[in-house]
Amino acid sequence: MHKNKYDHNILLNDIQKLDKIQHKHSLVAIQFPDTSAEKKYLVYYDERWDCKLFLNYKTVDRADEESVINKVSADLNVDKSQINCRYISSKVQEKYSESHQENRIYNHRLYEIKIQVFPEDEQKENFVVNGRHYYWMSISDMERDPNIVKKNLDVIDFVKESMHA
Repeated sequence: MHKNKYDHNILLNDIQKLDKIQHKHSLVAIQFPDTSAEKKYLVYYDERWDCKLFLNYKTVDRADEESVINKVSADLNVDKSQINCRYISSKVQEKYSESHQENRIYNHRLYEIKIQVFPEDEQKENFVVNGRHYYWMSISDMERDPNIVKKNLDVIDFVKESMHA
C-alpha cells in the first residue's frame, strides 16, 4: 500500500507560501475638505509606477490603523491628533505591477482618513511636501486620465465602489 507523504506540516508550509504571494497594501482615501464641490481625493505621483496613485503603505499585521496615521502624519506634516482613520473595506486583486514588471496578487485594505485642520498650502490643486508631488482629483478626473486608467483602474473602481456606495 502506498502512503501519501502530504501531511498537515506540508499543508501548513504551502499555506504560508501562498500568504507570502499576496502583497498587502493599505490604501488611503483622503477627501478634500471642501464638501460643496465634487468629491476630490488626494493622490500623489509615484515615480516607479509613473502614475498618480492613492496614498498607500505596506500593511502592518498589527495596529495597521495606527501605522497608517503615523505615515500620513509624517508624509503630509500634519499632527497625528488631527487625523481620524476609519477602515472601509478589503479586496484581493490580481494586477500588473509597473514597478516589478509582473502580475501580482494584492490584498488592498482601504482606509478613509479625515484631517480636521488641513494646512492651507495642502489645499491647493497640487502641491509638494517632503519632495513628493500631490494632487486633488475627483474619481471622474482619474477615469479621464489614460495613464491612470491603464495602470490603476481596478483601484479607482474599488475606491469608487467602497466610498460612493
